[in-house]
Amino acid sequence: MLEARVPLAESPSPIRRRLQVPADRRFTRPYLSIQTAMRWENYHRHLFTAPAGASGLRDSEPGHRDGRKALRDTVTATAGDTRD
Repeated sequence: MLEARVPLAESPSPIRRRLQVPADRRFTRPYLSIQTAMRWENYHRHLFTAPAGASGLRDSEPGHRDGRKALRDTVTATAGDTRD
């Protein structure tokens, strides 16, 4: 199982969610998993950060990779490993 912590920025009080995804599934489009878990409708801006860099929507901040393509290699896939 892969676990992702999802803190929500710019909210009046801290909001965090933890998601678990089977490690044997492709995690190439994590924003869809997060949107489903949060019951969002594909209109929230998002930014994923990991040691390999930041990625988000194609029209997000300059210098960020397209999260739909870049995030697969930033997700930890070995049991017991973690990333902040």
